[in-house]
Amino acid sequence: MAFHIPLSFPVFNGNENLYTQKAISSGHVATHGQFINKFECKLTKRLKTHQSVALNSGTSALHLALILMGIGPGDEVICQSFTFCASANPIVYLGANPIFVDSEKDTWNICPELLEDAILSRISKGRKPKAIVMVHLFGMPAKMKEILEISIKYEIPVLEDAAEAVGSKYDGKSCGSI
Repeated sequence: MAFHIPLSFPVFNGNENLYTQKAISSGHVATHGQFINKFECKLTKRLKTHQSVALNSGTSALHLALILMGIGPGDEVICQSFTFCASANPIVYLGANPIFVDSEKDTWNICPELLEDAILSRISKGRKPKAIVMVHLFGMPAKMKEILEISIKYEIPVLEDAAEAVGSKYDGKSCGSI
């Protein structure tokens, strides 16, 4: 007998169906409209950030963020190996090269020790990474203190992917705002 254990499943215990129908009826499903505006405002308040912008997917958000970071052809970007392909795809879309770093056992997120080893390895080959893409998997915050110390030490910015961790906090700060 085979068992199916879902990784996640949708929860509808409020007005989700009503709001979905209202959004569809308004014709504003994906680009603008009252629900998207409300969502952005509420998310900004919840995360205590300057501004939140809703995009069509987490992949698009990472892609846009990498563009804003100046990532381009030939650049190297570190990302964790245990994640959805969306972490690496935008790197490739921009002609850059993903450098995969394995996870650590406590959170299953990028391992700070292996991250530093990878940075030193790339620098020794004359290829300093231009960014670090780290993901808070399954709502579990990564070891941000250690990751940010490494980021500062080597002057490599961190792109924090919190698509799976909205509502999770690390050291009192919302994931995605660290």
